[in-house]
Amino acid sequence: MKIWLYNIFTIFCFVVLGRVISMLLPVAFPSSIIGLLLLFVALSSGLLKQKYVEKACEQLNRHIGILFVPAGVALMGYFELVLQNIVPLIMAGFIGTVVIFFTVGHTYCYLNRASEAKQKTALNKQQGDDK
Repeated sequence: MKIWLYNIFTIFCFVVLGRVISMLLPVAFPSSIIGLLLLFVALSSGLLKQKYVEKACEQLNRHIGILFVPAGVALMGYFELVLQNIVPLIMAGFIGTVVIFFTVGHTYCYLNRASEAKQKTALNKQQGDDK
């Protein structure tokens, strides 16, 4: 129980930090995005260990479907507006999906080539040392 509360508190700190930074920015920017980016940077750089947020993230992932219900219900309040703009919404979803697929695919290919080149360089260096 103590570990789970610590995990929630850690995530909450990043949410609050994102909120503070959002209020300090001269332009409107979603505080949740800032908080998530800060959490990502902290985890990626090793400043924050995975074990400090793992238990809470497992629970949030387990119940993620329930977390989308309020947004879906709120969207129904704008049903007429959604119907008026259904074609642009579908096009935006389709184009966004294609752009994401394209970006992820090319990023993967780039990183894969870079990894292979690094392995070849290390192998050539190792073979050169053996001679």
